[in-house]
Amino acid sequence: MIQKITISNFFSIREPLEVSFEASKEKQYGEDWITQVGNTRLLKALILYGANGSGKTNILFALDFLREAIIRFPMDEDDDFSYMRFALDPEYADKNSVFDLYFFIGDIRYRYYLEISPTRITKEELRVYHNGNSSRAIYTRKYNVERDVNTVRFGTWISLSQKDRKTIEESTKDNISVLSVFASKNISCDELKIVRNYFKYEFFKIYYLQDGDQEVAKALKDDNRLKLLLVDLIKTFHSNIIDIKVEEETKVIPEEARQILLQMKHSEEDREAIEKLQTLARLTSHYIHKTRLGEFSLEDSLQSEGTRSFIRHLVLFYKSIQNGWLIALDEFGAGMQAKTQHLLLDFFLKFSERSQLIFATQSLGILDYPRMRRDAINIISKDDIGQTHIDANTVKGIHKNIKLRKAYIDGKFTTIDPNEPDIDLNAEYNRYKSLIFADRKEEMI
Repeated sequence: MIQKITISNFFSIREPLEVSFEASKEKQYGEDWITQVGNTRLLKALILYGANGSGKTNILFALDFLREAIIRFPMDEDDDFSYMRFALDPEYADKNSVFDLYFFIGDIRYRYYLEISPTRITKEELRVYHNGNSSRAIYTRKYNVERDVNTVRFGTWISLSQKDRKTIEESTKDNISVLSVFASKNISCDELKIVRNYFKYEFFKIYYLQDGDQEVAKALKDDNRLKLLLVDLIKTFHSNIIDIKVEEETKVIPEEARQILLQMKHSEEDREAIEKLQTLARLTSHYIHKTRLGEFSLEDSLQSEGTRSFIRHLVLFYKSIQNGWLIALDEFGAGMQAKTQHLLLDFFLKFSERSQLIFATQSLGILDYPRMRRDAINIISKDDIGQTHIDANTVKGIHKNIKLRKAYIDGKFTTIDPNEPDIDLNAEYNRYKSLIFADRKEEMI
């Protein structure tokens, strides 16, 4: 689980910006929101609330990017890290981006520090904590400018032979993390394996659910308990769906197509998977609707977008809760009514034990959630130079008896003005019309 992360010089994030899952001492609305790890109370969900263009998505990108930077194994030493530094201040063009993460694996607390540019990792450190604030380094990696080499120093206490330490150091290139180098070698070290697997299998990843019907069908096909749960919850908003059946269509992959895939740049793991791949399966979910005229089977593509969105979210939450995943979602709640958003959030909070959710939204329906914790809402905004800021205190200070939607409308979210007047298109009607219909004039000439 994540305790906190500080990010700087990444897309619209300029100065260090801290995203914290540490819970306040707020007692209202019970403990569904909280997981206790040792003496630390962590929020299961964090909400980034702000207007379009405020930088909410860039915070999610930062988490997703950090995971990818740690686990990726580029086939080419010249492959850059795909991201931008803060582009609206020349002073930051050559500064490194920094990620400083505190997290828990089980009950053990770690710190991972990364300094990076689009072309190289300049500093990387992994520490583990014992007895509160006492920590020791698992490894420290630095780039030596004069010698143009990366030096890696491991803690003397970890289970890694001198030969293996040297192998990892010699294989650590500019564009690859120490944890990824370790994973690419036939080397045994529990201290490194635990952390690397955490970032690969559990750490934050952005999920795009608009095209998630295949994942839904696969999950339903493999897990009858999920199907029972899903049908039960769909009924709560007056659906007549009583069952779901999944059909599978299998096609043989042409050898020429597989050879083309193998010629592309892939990791060894991906190449092995492609070589073994003989067939492709397409799954289709059929939803059984019961009416007074009988039972009817309709494909997933014929369900309403709101229903499909709910199903995709619920399946992802179910899997994340089971596996302890940390998940990031952009524009959570789009296309769903407030009641449906609340049901999904309720489900995640009630059953999550070690999984966490961070999502961006501007939905007023979320503010109406009856069990909302004030410390779970972070207001995201941009200043006059275009950098993203995070405000984790304003909403916490709103009195518990004031409904958040009313506080929002009354302007208490400070950096968001809900009463800003609508744009008056009448004032620019003639100019805009001439722009829209300019081609007509040219044709007449």
